[in-house]
Amino acid sequence: MKRIFLYFGLILGLLIVIGFVDEVPVKASGLTSMSITGTGILLNASGVNTPITPTINFTITNPVIASDTIVIILNGVNTVASVNQTDIIAGGTCSGSVSMPSVVHPSSNVSFVITGLNCSSGAVTISVGASLLTTSSSGGNYSIDIDTPSDTGHFLYYIGNTNQIRFTGTITPTISFSIRNADDSAELDNVGGLKFCEFGVLTTTTVSTCSYRLKVGTNAANGYTVSYKSDTEFSNGLHNFQNAAIGGIGTAIVAGTEDYGAILNPGSTTSGAIVTRNLANFGSNALNAYKITGTSGPYDIYSSAGMNAPSGTDTTNTALMTHEVAISASTPTGNYLHTVVYTVSAIY
Repeated sequence: MKRIFLYFGLILGLLIVIGFVDEVPVKASGLTSMSITGTGILLNASGVNTPITPTINFTITNPVIASDTIVIILNGVNTVASVNQTDIIAGGTCSGSVSMPSVVHPSSNVSFVITGLNCSSGAVTISVGASLLTTSSSGGNYSIDIDTPSDTGHFLYYIGNTNQIRFTGTITPTISFSIRNADDSAELDNVGGLKFCEFGVLTTTTVSTCSYRLKVGTNAANGYTVSYKSDTEFSNGLHNFQNAAIGGIGTAIVAGTEDYGAILNPGSTTSGAIVTRNLANFGSNALNAYKITGTSGPYDIYSSAGMNAPSGTDTTNTALMTHEVAISASTPTGNYLHTVVYTVSAIY
């Protein structure tokens, strides 16, 4: 008999437990497509102390009836003025009239407790009127919590820049300049760094030439300018050579007529930036020579509008300078010379 009562007690207890468990509501955790949008909000993010006119968006799996409660907590959001039920507009699959206790100003981490809505499964929107809410003065990654009798959900609302990473790096300015031989295979012949370009013995039957390249490299975004200045005229100390023209169409130097000048081919750049010759000094004619003995300078020769990074042997992205000299029968004898000084100015 005692055993029967024991069995009966166990069964009764089990039924009570089952009945109790059956009475506990279970959340489906089925809210999806959650976001916050509206004025002052972009991609679920706002600045600190930013006035917002928010709409909370979410999709419910289970319908909500008018007697059900929808709770929305906006952590990180403060009131600017009290929020009343008439300031709340429900949309999407919802109908009915919003019933809600007023959120009295000042309040932080604003919470709306809403009843009176009939919402079928699908997208729901809850909007708050303008000039009522603002974000916190403290940046953070705040949780927005949404709760219905059957569904619950949470998503992050980013205030300030605590969800951002700024990456920085520095590129130091660089510039290089060298005077190379005509085929850019080596530096121009030099003694102690001073370059030499020799015409040799001048005659009335030929135009003597000497060529070299100006090789500029720089990461200056706005390019660079190459200029020159001469220490003297091309002279033997007593006689100064006749110079080629300054600017314009230049001078076509011919054998038998005394003249001295330089032909410029400014080349191009590795960046594709436009390279232009200085028309005031080196004119418009790529085949004729121009004066290269100005002593007041510096005189601009050519400019690039952007970066240049020639490497190895490069006869494309370097400037070719060809000095030409011709004498006449009356050009005095002697050893003629002058020194050209080049300068490069980068524009960062």
